[in-house]
Amino acid sequence: MEKKTGKSSFAKLHHVGVVVKDIKKAVAYFESLGIGPFEGPGGAQFFKISFKGELHGKPAEWTTTISNARFGDVELELLEPTAGPQSLKESLDKTGEGLHHVGFITDNIEREKANFKKNGIGIWTSGGAGAEFFYSDPSPVGGLAIEFRTMGPPPPKK
Repeated sequence: MEKKTGKSSFAKLHHVGVVVKDIKKAVAYFESLGIGPFEGPGGAQFFKISFKGELHGKPAEWTTTISNARFGDVELELLEPTAGPQSLKESLDKTGEGLHHVGFITDNIEREKANFKKNGIGIWTSGGAGAEFFYSDPSPVGGLAIEFRTMGPPPPKK
């Protein structure tokens, strides 16, 4: 096998996404362990983002409640599916709370999508709300998705 040259798209983990049923309870639990603080833009403990994009290749709109805590350079991202059809809700319904995805930053979403498609990996969902993102189909081992996203402006305060 020929060794690839150049920087890997997976060189630096940005965040770990965990789907939860109740974000307030999840934040309280992790903070009771000393993990945190959990916060979003403007210092709010959690925030909602409405997305427009695709789910299984079809148009979809959904809202997710999010909270983040930092571990050095990596974030723990808690995600509660709030409204609308979304991959997070599908995971929650199928396997319950837990690890949903690992996330990486890219400056070229289309390049990453093309690489996944070239290697036979489907796109589960994609969209944007100030930044673009997509999740791969869940892996056959552990049901883990891989997310690539661009960095956009922080979401508006609600």
